[in-house]
Parts: sequence; structure tokens; C-alpha cells
Amino acid sequence: MNTLKYFFALSALAFLASCNLEKEVDIELPVYESQPVIECYLEPGKPFRLLLSRSYGFFDPLGLDSTFLDKTLLSGATVTIAYNGQVDTLYNQISAEIAPLKLFNYTGLNLVPATAGVEYTLNIVLADGKTITGQTAMLPFVPIDSIKVEWNPERDTLARVLTYLTDDMGQENYYRRLLNYGSLDSVPDQDFLANDRIATTNLIAFGTGYELMEGDTVINTLFHITKDYYDFVESVQLAVFGNLNPFAQPSPIKSNVRGTANPLGIFTCLVYDRDTRVITR
Repeated sequence: MNTLKYFFALSALAFLASCNLEKEVDIELPVYESQPVIECYLEPGKPFRLLLSRSYGFFDPLGLDSTFLDKTLLSGATVTIAYNGQVDTLYNQISAEIAPLKLFNYTGLNLVPATAGVEYTLNIVLADGKTITGQTAMLPFVPIDSIKVEWNPERDTLARVLTYLTDDMGQENYYRRLLNYGSLDSVPDQDFLANDRIATTNLIAFGTGYELMEGDTVINTLFHITKDYYDFVESVQLAVFGNLNPFAQPSPIKSNVRGTANPLGIFTCLVYDRDTRVITR
């Protein structure tokens, strides 16, 4: 009886092996409609600047040649930012910041005020007449309280860094923490979002592993951010993860810009404290 069972099992396997189990399937994807993409970060003491580009579909050829910027950056738009009873115009000209590298194609003549509570309104009229709007407000500056270097008691050639801040528990706050080793141009070794909803004390700490050596340069950047920006960055991170994982559900980008142009992106203020430190004993 067992012999017959094994015989039929082997026969079935042989039959399956002889079959061509590969089959090509054509999937008709919907036509992707490109959207205007806004990235406007208002940094106190720096000019009003904005990047206005268009989105690409996942399977669209990028064509990374000399015409890429011309095809990607949207020109001919009227861009204004209103605040404190005045309106600033951002002109269609390329500007850049070197460390870390940032590119803008609309730049204003005035500097962003550092006054907390100031509300800003973005208005864009594209070359085709479609509109984009957004609102944000300048948040209070939250400083880095202190940075502590601790050496590994079991392997004293390696150290970790603990970064502390004092949180205002009377309101809901959101933070973004970046940690760069070496320089701001390096890929961040830490880049994560945090909020104080589960904080039990007003002292919040961010740490590293025991991975630093004497002489290493550590750059801590602490951003005090709006909930809009928190949601935007989180949704971008989830979208990137979804693109890399074939079993993940698609994740939409949570934008705070809107209008007849059906835009994507973020309009927000960037208030941050930064500390550069060389690891010493």
C-alpha cells in the first residue's frame, strides 16, 4: 500500500515537472497623470525659496541627461507668500544651498522672519492657470539642552551620544531628529520622527549605540515641526517602503498643499537647533 502511494506521488511530481508552469501575463496599468510637486521650507534668516517640479510615474523613464531639469522643473509660475500684512514674490530663478545640497527654482528677495506665531500663506498660479495654495505657521525654537558622551564600560574605545531636550508638555509637539557622522553631506545615520504624546516627563532623550570612536564628528539636528510636516515625512517614508516591498499596500502622500492643480508636497517652517561635536574623553 505504501509502495503504491509513493508511486502515485512520484508520478504526480513527474507530471508537474513536465508541465510549463511559467505563463506571461500582461497587466494593463492606468495612465499616470503627472502632478505638480511643492517643497517649500521657510527657514528663519534665509531667503524665501521654493522647489516646484512635476512628479513621475514609477515606470516612467527619467532620462537623466542635460534636459532632465528642464523637463522636471516647472517654470512660468507666479509664486507669492503672504505674512504680517505683506506679500513677497518668489522669482523664477535657480538657487542652491551647498551643505546639505538643496535646489530651488523660485527665490524671493527678503529673509524669513524668526518670530514664532507668524502665519504664512502660499499662493501659486501655474503657467496653465491652475492654482496651488498652502498655509503654515512659525513654531517656537526648541533648543538642544545638552549632549552627553558615554563610553562603553566593556569596550572603552567605543562611545555613544545621548541628546536631551526639554519638552513643553502643555501642548502637543512634534520633532524630527537627524544625526550625521562626519558632515551634513553624509547620509544621515539616524533620521526619525517623534512626538510627545506618550512622554511621561518633559525631558526627552535621543541616543545612539556604542559605535563612535575618539575623534569622530557627530552632528545633531533637532527640528521642531508642525503636525502637517510630521504626517508628510511619515507618509513619504511609508511610500518608499511600499515601493521596495511587493507585498505592501500603496501609501498615499499626505500633503498640506491643495488647489485646482491637484498638487503634492509640503509648505512648512523649519525651526531647528544644531550641534556639531567631536568625540573626546
